[in-house]
Amino acid sequence: MSSQASATDATDALIQRLARPAPASIDFTEVRFSRLLRAPLIVSGELSYDGPENLQRRVETPYREHTVIQGESVRVERDGEKPRSFALQRAPELRGLMSGFSALLSGDAAALRRDFSIDYNGNEGQWSLQLTPTDARARRRMQGILVNGSQDEPRCLQTLSADGSANIILLGEATRPPLADDITLQDVQARCQSDAADQSTATP
Repeated sequence: MSSQASATDATDALIQRLARPAPASIDFTEVRFSRLLRAPLIVSGELSYDGPENLQRRVETPYREHTVIQGESVRVERDGEKPRSFALQRAPELRGLMSGFSALLSGDAAALRRDFSIDYNGNEGQWSLQLTPTDARARRRMQGILVNGSQDEPRCLQTLSADGSANIILLGEATRPPLADDITLQDVQARCQSDAADQSTATP
């Protein structure tokens, strides 16, 4: 077997292990870094996966917001504001993140490769998947998505935009303890790269 075929098999095996039966939910903390922001924007809540192309995002702090993505339709409800609906194609970064996250949670490597080229690095204890959009138009808005994880659990999804801004979603155990308001991009990325072995050997 060639090294390329072996790498493809290892990547497919990892993606299959990430599959979650719907419905499934997980705590998240999302951090956005931008030159337009004086400090990182941090929100937290719960992500729900209701099957391929069906995701829900509930923000609990610092405000309350409910986003439902079904196929190509997005509906956003925020406390105190009028609900908004729009087509997913109007938000290429969100569309790329949604298609990648949905394919990972369904364990569908073929679907993931329809939209991204995949570069797998690491081992079961600590791994990363670099997802680069195959569509040139998508790459003009989003450089790619870096998924960090340990064993069969994704810890973070990092989205890098063409304008240099970064959006990082911490999942599950990676959300704890809560982030400081003035946390740096480097500190968030370091938390993403920590693995379960590091946590299990930490002193209580």
